[in-house]
Amino acid sequence: MELTESVFALERKEISKITDILKASGIKILIDDFGTGYSSFARQRELNIDCIKIDKSFVDGIMKLEEEETITGDIISMVHKMGHCAIAEGVEHEKQMQYLKNNKCDKVQGYFISKPLDAEEAIEFLINYNKYSIGIEGKKGISE
Repeated sequence: MELTESVFALERKEISKITDILKASGIKILIDDFGTGYSSFARQRELNIDCIKIDKSFVDGIMKLEEEETITGDIISMVHKMGHCAIAEGVEHEKQMQYLKNNKCDKVQGYFISKPLDAEEAIEFLINYNKYSIGIEGKKGISE
């Protein structure tokens, strides 16, 4: 289940209680759009979540900035140090994919992998994609 980080501006104890119940039911919790609003790394330690989705604005920065200027790799590292999975959204270019791969991002989303698909197209895509993509060194690298 994806929750936007603005949800966490609400009562923390109540949100934590709800996420604990969901996690106990086997549901994975992701924070979407991380880094663009109310969330903070300090708060992430308090919440029982699995993954943090790095907002597209940070992924776009990979295209605009020199590698040493972008903080996306630092965000990935901090997410890992908190014990969470890092997902980058809005990946559209090989340069972004390579940067994320080099910085050990766990998963990516975006047009670089595929356009949005309906259920039937998604099943066909997964069948074909998995034929070529064994692990991180597969057809296009990291995938979700």
